[in-house]
Amino acid sequence: MPAPADTAAADARPLRPGDVLAIDTAAGTRHVQVTHARAPHPEVLRAIAPAARPDQAAAGIARGPTAFIAMAELGRALARGEAGLRRLGHAPLPAAAQPFPRFRIPIRDRAGEILYWWHWDGDSLSVAPDPRGDDLPIREVLGLEALRRRLAAL
Repeated sequence: MPAPADTAAADARPLRPGDVLAIDTAAGTRHVQVTHARAPHPEVLRAIAPAARPDQAAAGIARGPTAFIAMAELGRALARGEAGLRRLGHAPLPAAAQPFPRFRIPIRDRAGEILYWWHWDGDSLSVAPDPRGDDLPIREVLGLEALRRRLAAL
């Protein structure tokens, strides 16, 4: 459950790759690590799967497996002092999280049906050759509450 708003402290320091954050959810505290922070895009992060016996140090948390990749504007939320969001520290990124991830983007018709997919690598777009079975993350910017719900489901 998020902490009361008056206990949150604003943190205006920019997020950088390797920063580990704790996010309170309805299912308990979950952790994310920033993998990429490049303007004008929001931060790219990896959600870290919860551990049976969680380590409280950033380096220990960051050794956990990646549950999913997402984009979220956590830097802005930290700067506003959003409740239940804390920077824990900095830790090296796992090798698999160092390259910028490829995202998929649905292209829809007026009725909302997906016509085809694009792939986005952070710099350019390309038409996805065959998106069936594509397990790439969808390029969408999650708000803090949507991220909390997704993390709570882990």
